[in-house]
Order: sequence, then structure tokens, then C-alpha cells
Amino acid sequence: MGIRINKKRNFLFVSRLLGKHLAVDPAIALGTGSILASMLLESEGEKPHPQLNEIVQMVNSGVPDRALSATSLAYKAKLPTKTVFIGFAETATGLGHAVFNHFHDAAYIHTTREEILHLEPSFYFEEEHSHATSHRVYAPEEILMEAETIVLVDDEITTGLTAINLIAALNKSFPRKRYKVLSILDWRNDDQRSEFDHVMKARSISAEVISMLSGQFSLSNDASIEENELTYLNEYKEFDVFADEALATPVTSTYYSAHAAYNTFTGRFGLTDDHHDEMEIWIQKLIHKLPSIDRKKSTLVIGVGENIYIPLRFALALGEKTKVQTTTRSPIYAKNEKLYPIKHKCKFTLPDSNGIDQYVYNLSDVEAEQIIVVAESVKESTTWFPLLTHLETFAPVTWISLTMPFEGVE
Repeated sequence: MGIRINKKRNFLFVSRLLGKHLAVDPAIALGTGSILASMLLESEGEKPHPQLNEIVQMVNSGVPDRALSATSLAYKAKLPTKTVFIGFAETATGLGHAVFNHFHDAAYIHTTREEILHLEPSFYFEEEHSHATSHRVYAPEEILMEAETIVLVDDEITTGLTAINLIAALNKSFPRKRYKVLSILDWRNDDQRSEFDHVMKARSISAEVISMLSGQFSLSNDASIEENELTYLNEYKEFDVFADEALATPVTSTYYSAHAAYNTFTGRFGLTDDHHDEMEIWIQKLIHKLPSIDRKKSTLVIGVGENIYIPLRFALALGEKTKVQTTTRSPIYAKNEKLYPIKHKCKFTLPDSNGIDQYVYNLSDVEAEQIIVVAESVKESTTWFPLLTHLETFAPVTWISLTMPFEGVE
């Protein structure tokens, strides 16, 4: 449990499975998605993932099994109804995609904080307790119109309000769907569960919540905690970004924001299951073209913001000694105490994140011989240098852009 610098909700549960705030082996993070996918199958009257017990054992132990990961990720099933998966930004975008990975004839979208130029969202909804409240969905409307079941994927349900808001927004625009909500944790108390059921019944909506762990908690100390103002990273060394035009051009979306380009494989604009084989081939090509990468060295792969799944699959394909974490907008209080999860942090801004403060945590805990920064977009390369310079105090850095270097659009 961590302390969040947020007056709306001043706590959060820091996951050791996602690769967001803490570094994780990609096999563990992806295996977590496989478990939720199996639970969804069973809830639909289908057979579970054939390697479910082994995956559960791997995730529980925290000891990655790359051979198991390779075979288990290849398992695909078909659900009895036409299904769309939606992952919640920013923390669960990779988890949602990891669940979706196991299904044929399905589609995936993740919500986004980004505001895309010349494109209206299919819908949007609010997350009242968050530091960044507005979620947008930019997938083509026909994907949602044709769906019979919509599966929402989040890492944690605290009160259920986010799921209620999203289902209500979806039901208003795309009525008569059934819903499944998948989550690692479900902390709703009895009143909150009753409220969820009441809202769904009042709208004649079929909705089921499925979680790996559930329970209740109470917060006995709601005092606000202030921390000393953290200075932005400001050391400066020049770096070259690797961007291969032949690889980047076909996967660069035609949609842009005022500050970034986007990779089509993230799911921000919708994916079908056909994209998975394409993505795996594309990642292998990317790895083989990278300069100065030793696949036998221990490696930390750092993704940025909502781009979590591509770094996870990249790290899995790169080698056995890889871990992944991503930068985050979430401001968490750091203190160097034994039982507290967030011990160190750094703060920076990037133009590709619209100048919003970004954080990365516990870098000193990761013993890496090399670091690979996987940027979805690079607008002004010099503004990345303070982050890259800081990372290089831990290990040599390779910097990748998944889209071509980008100077902005009108």
C-alpha cells in the first residue's frame, strides 16, 4: 500500500504484477492477464486455459518461466458472444491487452487521456478520484455497436465507481450490451457491491465482476501527507534515438495529438486479434535491427505512460534476463523504509506527454546491465535528455522510438 499525493484519494495499492510502478518480469505480468482470461472463459461456461495451474504457480511464486510463458501466450480461444475488451488507462492498458491476447474473433480498445486532433471520441467518462480524470475512447463506433459483450479490464476495483461510470457511459451510447468486469483486486465493501448491483438493475444491465482476489479494507488514517517539492531531472547529455523508417512507418497511426504520434499496436484506436501475429513479427524485426544490444545481459525495459503491452512483449522476446516498468502520471509519496513499496522517485516532463509531470520509481532497486527506453513517439529529442541522462547513471541506455521522429502537426 502506498500514499498517493492526491487530496481526492490519498492511497493506492502498488502492484507487483503490472510493470507500472515497480519493475516486473514480463512473464509474470503477461501471466496475470492469462489468469484473468481463463477466469473469463470459465464464467462463460468454457474450459479454462489448459496451463492455468502452472501459470498460477508461476505468478504466485514470482519465479518466471519463459518456456511456460511462450506456450501459454500462444493459446487462443473463442468466446460464445461477439466481444470487445476495454483496458483502463493508464495502469491497466497492458493488462487489458494481455487478457485480449487469448481470444479469436474479438477486439481490443484502451481508454486514453490523450486528446486526438480531428477525431471525436466514441465516448468518454470520468474517474472522479484520479489525478487525471477524463477517459476517452477513440475506437470506431461500429466495433462497440456490433459487440454483444463488453469486457472491462482494470487492475483494481476500489469502490466500483469507475466501472459504474464507464458502463453507464457505454450503455447510453451503445445500449443492450452485457458486461464483464475483470480485475486483479476487488476491494468493494458490502454497500458498494449493493450500489453496483442497484445501478445495473435500474438500467436493466447485465454485469458481472470477476477478480483474482477480493476483500475489504478500511483506512484508519486519512491525514494528508505533504512531501518536499521534488526537482525535475536537469542533468543533460545528448543521445541518439533509434527509429527505423521501414519498421516505424507502417505502424505509425494516421491519428495524432498536438504533441505526439501513436503506434497502431497499442490499442488506442482499436485492434483485432489479427494484429497479434503481425506485432510479434514486427517486434522480432525491431530487436534484430537494434544496435549495441546484448540479449544475454540483464536488461530493464522502460515504457512510457499508456504504452505498456508493447514493452512487455518486446522484453519477453529480447531475452530471459529482462524486466519492465513504465513511467506514470501517478504521484506517489516516496520514503526509504523497509516495508514501504515506493522508496525512490524522479520527476520529469516530456513533450510527447503534453508536458504533464511524469514519474519513475525505484530505479535503484533494479540491477540492470543495460536499459532500453521504448518511446511511442519523439517530438523534441532534447527534452528527453534529462531522463536518459539520469537512467545512464544506472546502466548504458538505448533509446527507441516506435514511430518516426515527430515535429508536430497543425
